[in-house]
Amino acid sequence: MIKAIINYNDVNDEFRRMNDILGMLKYKYKNIDIKYHKVREEKKNELFLTINNERLECHHNLGFYMQAVENILNEEKGI
Repeated sequence: MIKAIINYNDVNDEFRRMNDILGMLKYKYKNIDIKYHKVREEKKNELFLTINNERLECHHNLGFYMQAVENILNEEKGI
């Protein structure tokens, strides 16, 4: 199971884009658990994604996140 967490401060357009990207990943791979974590308010406009505890910034496209998931799946298989 792959665990993805959207760490956010504010629900804005970028948050919605990341939510859509994770929805597409969940549809494609089926074994992704998506959670949301609201960060403290002192950290204004902070938005990042963690996939299996690896922090990823949120300015990448869908292909980048698909590659990250593929890499994790390959590591689990020992490839």
